[in-house]
Amino acid sequence: MTRRRWLFGALALTVLVPAAARADEPARERLEGEKLDPLLAEIANARKSLKSLRANFTQERKMVLLATSVKSTGQLAFVAPDRLRWELFAPDDVIYWVGPEGLSYRTRSSKATLPSAGANVAKGLADLRALLGGDLGTLRERYVLVGSKGPNDVEIVGTAKDPTAAVRGFTLVLDKSLVVPVRARLLEGKTDTVDIAFSNATPNAPIDPKIMRP
Repeated sequence: MTRRRWLFGALALTVLVPAAARADEPARERLEGEKLDPLLAEIANARKSLKSLRANFTQERKMVLLATSVKSTGQLAFVAPDRLRWELFAPDDVIYWVGPEGLSYRTRSSKATLPSAGANVAKGLADLRALLGGDLGTLRERYVLVGSKGPNDVEIVGTAKDPTAAVRGFTLVLDKSLVVPVRARLLEGKTDTVDIAFSNATPNAPIDPKIMRP
């Protein structure tokens, strides 16, 4: 696995197979094509007031061929419109920053920046911004989107149009505010997944600008 692919997999709050429905939950209408437009517009309208977002998360990466599962904990900070800080706590001890200048990371022993001028990097950054606080409709350029809405949450599932894409699909679940992320899943390659569960999410939380840059 290349470092670039690992970076986007770790960050992507983003991506996969529909989450299993609860047994006691009523059937949810599948929304696609034009039927999905009103829901995407609702989310975009709700996010207009989002200036920042802070949340804790747990992350589990499953690599089927290696029969390995890696669990991590961390915290994200997002400042609209285009800055994200994604920190994995010990023992990972790594911080990622996403901004207009590119994607940067720092570990205990190294640091680097991947410039946003690269085509793959630019696409990844745009997708991350859209998933966390932007216009989800922009993802239609590279993904086929399907949604559903329940009494307490909404779910957006994306399947990559390019079957060779590093991220083959994603699932994002938002609470009924349409702003707070609940969980996400990424599908990498044919079998590997990253499952992320968010907690203590606080929209428009005060965030020190200094921590948003490497």
